[in-house]
Amino acid sequence: MTALLIRNARLWSAGFLAGDAVAIRDGRIAAIGDAAEISIRGADELDARGGLVTPGFVDAHLHLGIAAVDAVRCDVTGMAGITDVAARVREFAAASEAAWVVGGGWEPTLFPPSGPTASALDALVPDRPAFLLNVDHHGAWVNSAALRLAGIDATTPDPADGRIERLPDGTPSGMLHEGAAQLVARILPPPDLAALAGALARRSADLHAVGITGWQEAALGEYGGLPDFTAAYHRALGAGALRGRATGAIWVPRDLDEDGIDAFVAHCVQRREDNRAAGFPTGTAKLMLDGIVESRTAAVLAPYLDGGEGLSYFSPSIVERLIPALNAARIAVHVHAIGDRATRIALDGFARAAEPDRARVRNHIAHLQLIDPADIPRFSALGVTANVQPFWACETALMREQTLPALGRERVSRMYAFAALRDAGAALAMGSDWPVSSLDPWQGIAVGVTRRPAGEPDATPLGPAQALPLAVALEAYTRGSAVLLGLEGGGELRVGSPADLAIADRDPFGVPVEELAGTRNAATVLAGEIVFGG
Repeated sequence: MTALLIRNARLWSAGFLAGDAVAIRDGRIAAIGDAAEISIRGADELDARGGLVTPGFVDAHLHLGIAAVDAVRCDVTGMAGITDVAARVREFAAASEAAWVVGGGWEPTLFPPSGPTASALDALVPDRPAFLLNVDHHGAWVNSAALRLAGIDATTPDPADGRIERLPDGTPSGMLHEGAAQLVARILPPPDLAALAGALARRSADLHAVGITGWQEAALGEYGGLPDFTAAYHRALGAGALRGRATGAIWVPRDLDEDGIDAFVAHCVQRREDNRAAGFPTGTAKLMLDGIVESRTAAVLAPYLDGGEGLSYFSPSIVERLIPALNAARIAVHVHAIGDRATRIALDGFARAAEPDRARVRNHIAHLQLIDPADIPRFSALGVTANVQPFWACETALMREQTLPALGRERVSRMYAFAALRDAGAALAMGSDWPVSSLDPWQGIAVGVTRRPAGEPDATPLGPAQALPLAVALEAYTRGSAVLLGLEGGGELRVGSPADLAIADRDPFGVPVEELAGTRNAATVLAGEIVFGG
């Protein structure tokens, strides 16, 4: 029997609670109130030092599997210059005897809009094929050996769901966008399962460090140079090495056609049952409808300023059959939609599902960079949760250099319409898309509240009318995401609920919003056990 008393706290759960203490016994909340009035025999004590105690954060869209893969490959995430990237790749290649050099995490802003070149990577890895995904994993930098092995040359057409960047003579340049990366990814050697499971467990400590106790692995399936992480999750969970309320979304393969829908739905149902038995709920399918603005692969209603309307990876007719079939089988749908056309296609698909079927699942659309104003009320009407990534909702160098020239100021000014969604009655959940962006919920919340880059109080806010109140953002990152993922306790502090808590180093409601980004997670409690800090 274990017991813990958290005292000297500001208690918050969709609003402030009376008292300054939480008592925990055997992994569940036993009492909430004043420390002087709570008695729990043999309890360890944790002093919150006046910090805010909230339900544990729940990240509704992250890629722990990608972080784990990066950890066992050539990881260049966060490197600030081309020289640093080159040094890391050269060093990794020299130390590795593997047949391929595989990795990623490079920032697109380090290179021209057309991306890096095969010749530049040839200079770093001249003796074998190399494949390096960018930080958002929507494109790959490959060398000449990789292009040759994949049979990609000037005569190779662009796939329907991607683009091969080319030199003036039509020769592939070495940059592959979206589905074009799969032309090389399909011949990559698979990662070692034991190493990947170990990396999953190790990287999960990063989640605990920022107060995350539950999450959704946003894509379980082979795509874009990444493996299916399901077996690694099973191994890590089975060994007791992976701690947290993990859920997952089963990848919808890009080559799915209307004739294959019934078989795919049956596949999802079987995987749901198999994964449930392994302690890994996966009652959700991940439907990626478009790409990203910067590569002109996000599906937009009005053309980009330099032409084209982006890519839609599935036809509306497939979406309007697939979503109802999944919902009828009690499989929720988690949609990736960046452009406003992709969002509309998704909402049209949800509208085709029978209302009783929609009501039994928790459908959601993630990212939502651009939404047509006419579509905003449809989220509430269709019971579709807006699964937003607030850390992006500010003007960054990437936005100035690549997004703004693609969309123009008017569309950029109305991106990430969080307040409009909330005012229209949409349920909000939040996530990070880590390792694409910061994992820390307080950094994301700070951006969602200020619409400025975290830690830049003097920056011009992006669409300030779309800023959220702190309480709304905090509720979305706790209760909103927990309800969306179906986690026990619903992301609330109440007697009898699982004792999953995050303890901040301050009361962020007591500081100016300009200082909100300075908030840090001081301790994390998972099932009554202190897994970080304390």
